Amino acid sequence: MLAENLESLVKKERLEGRQEGRQEEAQRILRKQLGLKFGELPVWAEQRLGQATPEQLEEWSATILTANSLDTLFKN
Repeated sequence: MLAENLESLVKKERLEGRQEGRQEEAQRILRKQLGLKFGELPVWAEQRLGQATPEQLEEWSATILTANSLDTLFKN
């Protein structure tokens, strides 16, 4: 029983680590795209990226294709 609980905990930690890694990678890629399109990012945009949910990052990754400004992109 203890071994099963420990194994379950280890699997959960691995899953959370992978999810966190994917989110950090999505932030990194979007930050690069934003920098290329709009130039240096203001502090408020960096903060929004740092606090974004995976769903927001996915939405912004699509919206960047048509957004004409950071304000337009982050209005969601």
